[in-house]
Amino acid sequence: MKDFISQAKEFTDINSTFTLNDGNKIPCVGFGTWKIKENENGEQIIVDAINSGFRHFDSAALYKSETSIGKAIKKSGVSREKLFITTKVWKDDLCPEKARLSLKNSLQDLQTDYIDLLLIHWPKASKKDSSWQEKLAVTWNEFIKMRTEGIVRSIGVANFLPHHFAALQSDILPCINQIEFHPGYLQEEAYNYSIKHGILVEAWRPLGQGGLINNELVKVIASAHNRSVAKILLRYALERGVLPLPKTTHLERMLENQKLFDFALSEKEMSDLNNLPLCAWSGEHPDNAIPWDD
Repeated sequence: MKDFISQAKEFTDINSTFTLNDGNKIPCVGFGTWKIKENENGEQIIVDAINSGFRHFDSAALYKSETSIGKAIKKSGVSREKLFITTKVWKDDLCPEKARLSLKNSLQDLQTDYIDLLLIHWPKASKKDSSWQEKLAVTWNEFIKMRTEGIVRSIGVANFLPHHFAALQSDILPCINQIEFHPGYLQEEAYNYSIKHGILVEAWRPLGQGGLINNELVKVIASAHNRSVAKILLRYALERGVLPLPKTTHLERMLENQKLFDFALSEKEMSDLNNLPLCAWSGEHPDNAIPWDD
């Protein structure tokens, strides 16, 4: 199998596919659905995304977007088999029984009988979680069982640093590690570990949640290519062999976010972006800044 950077060089549109370490394929750009639940037009947003060309949708039990996605798929008329759907098991459900119940609920809300990709959403329940290694091991084993049963096709993780992978205690590696990734916060340790082990990195917050829109370096590069800052940042991810997950509620931006394949960044531009000082970080860290702690 070609490495992910080599694979990305052959992409021609957002539904060109990376080949995962389990042999399955995943469209190279996904549509993020975090906060879709907060918009009363969530179902229509997903319909617009499907109609604009997106076939890869990233959801999670935490996001409360799965019902909108399920309804939108039915409304769109696009067959389930043509779509790639990801969901996740949240940090409070890291045990076999709760993980299986989480998946059952997701399947019901998404109105489907299988998930293309299931992720462990966060490695630790809280900063004080002393049994997180055991929880990850038993939950990962349950993920493997659910994949064997066919209700899940690929399994992976999110927000994992190298020491979290060891806790899985399995020869079966995740096929995905979904992490915050963008210039100014590259998480090179997690990125390098993942790439070394044939684990595809997915980028949540690939635009720095707007924190890079006014960055002078990114603006200069965007101007040189006559492209938007968003396109530069998404193209950057692809050229690093990373799968970006942009999100927007606007149809025109959905269409614009797909135009990533008619230009390339120079070696100097990539180097400059690689060396951008820390910026636009969410502040969330898998070990000591767990979000949404009670």
